[in-house]
Amino acid sequence: MSPPAALRVRVVDDDRLGRRTTTLQLQQAGFSADSEPDAGGALARLRSERWDIVITDLRMPRMDGLALLREVQRDHPGVDVVVMTAFGSVESAVEAMRAGAADYVSKPFPFAELELRVHRIAQRRQDARHLHVLTAALDVPARDGLIGRSDAMRGVRERLALFAPHAAPVLITGETGTGKEVVARALHAAGPRAHAPFVAVACGAIPHELAESTFLGHEKGAFTGATQRRRGCFEQAHGSTLLLDDVDDLPRELQVKLLRVLQEGLVARVGSAEEFPVDVRVVATSKVDLAGAVAAGRFRADLYYRLRGLELALPPLRERGDDILLLAAHFLRLAAAGQGRPPARLSVAAASTLKAASWPGNVRELRRAMESADVLCGGGEVGAEHLPGAATRTDEGPFVLRLPPGVPVRMPDLVRRFEADLIAWAMASAGGQQTHAAELLGVPRTTLQSKLRADEG
Repeated sequence: MSPPAALRVRVVDDDRLGRRTTTLQLQQAGFSADSEPDAGGALARLRSERWDIVITDLRMPRMDGLALLREVQRDHPGVDVVVMTAFGSVESAVEAMRAGAADYVSKPFPFAELELRVHRIAQRRQDARHLHVLTAALDVPARDGLIGRSDAMRGVRERLALFAPHAAPVLITGETGTGKEVVARALHAAGPRAHAPFVAVACGAIPHELAESTFLGHEKGAFTGATQRRRGCFEQAHGSTLLLDDVDDLPRELQVKLLRVLQEGLVARVGSAEEFPVDVRVVATSKVDLAGAVAAGRFRADLYYRLRGLELALPPLRERGDDILLLAAHFLRLAAAGQGRPPARLSVAAASTLKAASWPGNVRELRRAMESADVLCGGGEVGAEHLPGAATRTDEGPFVLRLPPGVPVRMPDLVRRFEADLIAWAMASAGGQQTHAAELLGVPRTTLQSKLRADEG
């Protein structure tokens, strides 16, 4: 989080004592804080000075806090505004949040509450800058087509560059959806065989009765339905790269034939005794631990050792940190390009939700999530609520209201939501201690206790 002194905070309040007290407390907390007695003076200073956060009272003569908020939103969109409202004025809080306020506090409030909110805004601002820097990196295309700047992906790139010039088999391992085929294609493109077509075979998708023919080819009449000669994938990949995707799905009887081709470099089509040489660089992927499959008797040890001449392990998405956001922005760009429009943007709340997710389906799952989010957000800004399965309440806290203009709101329901959120925040901040929570809310402890009992009932 940015140090408090790096944030310029301005308190706008016509109440002289309240204005001075809040400003002094902000200064003592380490913020660069100053004050203005009215909205007009605040706007005049904003034209010549850089501010980060404005904390304004709602009720002020000549120009009130909502009018000031709208002026700041229009002319200084980089400034966050916190509105101070009278305690229990839910309607005013709703109006302020709809107008674009970053947060609100109810008077009277303990300074600890205001400080917490300012720090939370500071964190959001820092996250937004970080997100902007990350997504700007996408303007420089990756030469290898791999998206990511994490230490794990740097290690992948280093190994890829080391392996690319050689003809030895490469075994790429990793969980389902980590991008093993993408890395295999990058390996081919970086090597001396890049001029030749890349050949890929999904081992788990081959019908059992056609497996041998798929790999080795067949002669006309070799079996029922063989109406003409067919080249197998090894023959098709002669002088190029052959990807054996999910080699762990290969039947054991075919593993023997594959081993012989790898050892001798010779192929005989089904229905022919004539052998001919092939020059193929084999890249295999596995979604399971092949060593474990060997120990369990599901995979031949000799084929395993032949395939793992060089090994490249891909990290799961959950261990790639900011790469999650880079990939998410990349997929949003792809979705927009298909529709000929500018890409949707990631909000800070969405970015936080994306990084906190476990992504069991890895990059493949993330891509589907972003394609869905692109549709749900209408090509504008992706919020946490647009992510499949994501809750609308994020780490930003319970005070972020997403109420688009024009959406009807039933005030009794909204009051109950506000009250429940306020109580939940206070109890969490107080570590479950009712006395402290009541102080944060500015209500008697007995009032808080009655509210809690009502919620339980």
